[in-house]
Amino acid sequence: MSNSGRVSLGDLRGKLTMLEIACSRCDRSGLLRLDRLIAEHGVGMGLPVLGQLLAGDCPRINRPGIYERCGVGFPQLPGLFMPRK
Repeated sequence: MSNSGRVSLGDLRGKLTMLEIACSRCDRSGLLRLDRLIAEHGVGMGLPVLGQLLAGDCPRINRPGIYERCGVGFPQLPGLFMPRK
């Protein structure tokens, strides 16, 4: 993870083989191969940008209200980067 807290595809190498993507506001979800994502977008691709690219056809992506917008996210991330007690 970068000093800014931004996670890139390269940060996930060795941690997972499949990246889960899901929307918190609808039932859209899926699993994508990490090696393929890296080949297509590069190791430096940040996950916020990747999420927006992958959700580009969502009818909620450009809604004006923040609570109406697409809720694309990566459910696995908290478990990978949160400190363990």
